[in-house]
Amino acid sequence: MSPATSGLSRQTVRTSWPAYLGAFVALSSGVVLMATTVNLVGSVEATLTDLGGAATREQRQQLDDLTSMFGIMSAISLFMAIFVVGSTFGFVVATRRRELGLLRLVGATGRQVRRLVLGESVVVAAAAVVAGCLTATPLAAPVLGLIRRLGLTDLHLVAPPAWLAWAVAAPAGMAVALLGTWRSSRRAARVPPSAALREAAVERRRPSVAQLVVGTLCLAAVLTATVLARHAEPLFALVASVLLPEIVVIALMCFGTLLVPRLAALLALPFVSRDVAARLARDELRAAVRTTTSVAAPVLAISAVAGSMLLALSFTADWTSAQDRAQLRAPLVVRPGAGHATEVAATVAGHPAVKLVDARRRLTVPFGDEGRLEVDAVDVTTASVARGLHATKGSLRDLRGATVAVSETQVVDSGTGLGGHLRARIDGRTVDLTVVAVVPAAPDLYGDILLPADLVAGELDDAPADELFVVPEPGTGTGAARTALGEALAGTGSRVLTAEEWIAEVTDQVRRSNNVGLTILLGPAGFYAAIAVVNATLIGASQRRRQHRALGLLGATRDQLRRTALWQATLVTGAGLVLGGLTTGYLGWLVRRAVTADLAGTGVDVPMTIPWVPLIAIVAACVGLAAAAATAGAVGLRKGLYRGRP
Repeated sequence: MSPATSGLSRQTVRTSWPAYLGAFVALSSGVVLMATTVNLVGSVEATLTDLGGAATREQRQQLDDLTSMFGIMSAISLFMAIFVVGSTFGFVVATRRRELGLLRLVGATGRQVRRLVLGESVVVAAAAVVAGCLTATPLAAPVLGLIRRLGLTDLHLVAPPAWLAWAVAAPAGMAVALLGTWRSSRRAARVPPSAALREAAVERRRPSVAQLVVGTLCLAAVLTATVLARHAEPLFALVASVLLPEIVVIALMCFGTLLVPRLAALLALPFVSRDVAARLARDELRAAVRTTTSVAAPVLAISAVAGSMLLALSFTADWTSAQDRAQLRAPLVVRPGAGHATEVAATVAGHPAVKLVDARRRLTVPFGDEGRLEVDAVDVTTASVARGLHATKGSLRDLRGATVAVSETQVVDSGTGLGGHLRARIDGRTVDLTVVAVVPAAPDLYGDILLPADLVAGELDDAPADELFVVPEPGTGTGAARTALGEALAGTGSRVLTAEEWIAEVTDQVRRSNNVGLTILLGPAGFYAAIAVVNATLIGASQRRRQHRALGLLGATRDQLRRTALWQATLVTGAGLVLGGLTTGYLGWLVRRAVTADLAGTGVDVPMTIPWVPLIAIVAACVGLAAAAATAGAVGLRKGLYRGRP
């Protein structure tokens, strides 16, 4: 970029700062979001380094789980930043159409206009990156403390060096700004000189060639995933529910100028004959298709991503509870009190009302390059009777000595199935384990890797049973056995649960964990989306001030202008929510179909729990924020109209 263009870009930003204010807010907020996620990911490595060799297996497991969670959060944050910043910079070009036309009128070439717009984005991005990083740096410690207070870990997470967030978030912010401005700068280069003389502009409704190509490819990817999911594991559908919403949102926005204005007009149809403000709002939204689509973008993005994840995790919890009902055979489950596991196991095993006890023992074992993994040490005889453990491939009768059984989920994750080999270190020696059986996935009943108890007998003393699955003697009722065991275990803090109570308790724990996880995954992105919704609504209102001033001169009252602004915000937000809701419903159906297919033939009905409260909260938050921003924009407009300003 030449010094002359750079200087002109800085001068243009100073004189046109109201147009760029929204872009600055969106980008600086995005940089804060990215820097925060970098601090979270970096804190895991910093904490592990600080612990060194003293880190226990539980601590390492916690840090591994946090790494996965923060990785997903960073991907969602980056998507939201690119999506929102790109839409916001598109606003800026649209608001300056006449100004750019004037530049063309005095001799500027399309290439010069494009370089000017890119230069302006660099100026705004530099200021936004510095402001965002300066804001994110002091937030690192409070955010890490919040992670601990939420119960995700009991470790004191160590904040990484401040330069790490700057080194990642600063160039990422600049890249996001340039990426978001690239398409807008190309559109700016095509602004004709005659645009300087126009009082109004007719915006093109049809998508560009690039939008058609990208949108078609995204829809093809969604269709392919739908076809593949028909015979795939529920785990595939769950992963798809995390990745596909972004692809669906991109596809919808590529065709947004065709979809959003028409959908907004359709939502207004019942009201246009009753309120002239609703009719004015509908007509303006249909005319300004780019503005309408850009305002709906953050609403569509957050409602689709958050709604899909809420529904998918809820249906997954329904799936695991149905798995438990389909396989669990023991009518009672004992949870030993803290510090009494060995004593309780011996008492239950020797009780006259008990026929069989299956103890679930978990330990961590080093596996080759994969590090330490959690495994279940199982007694095939008792586990088959109490937990319904059975093989879908191979035979559990062969699970003895240097062998291993794996779940169907583990086969998908690792690619190692029946007849494969895993190398583990047991009792200080490396053992080559042969996969002799593949079992159904049932994470509440057993893990993804099952070792014979005789193989790890030397390590079981350090792995007390945390759950005992109890089968009473024939002729002893479940209620009587429960009462007898409760009396025998009095004073140990142990709990004797029926199978249904245990399943309900485990499912509740899963849902609570899911809620905490979603708070971490979507909390920062949701906050950013809230800023984006307000920002987009305010910018959209500023773009329509010329039309509203004309309406004021024609006799429109303050109340009519206020209602028009509110109708516009409501209709655009409603259109975004409808598209987001359709995306959520589609991905929920995808997960639901995989779940029901997985349990077909078991005779167990899969419940369907829809998280209505958080879904309604998303709708209410989007509508409330948009209405508040529209009201604020209308106040500024009315002051300008009725104080005699032109």
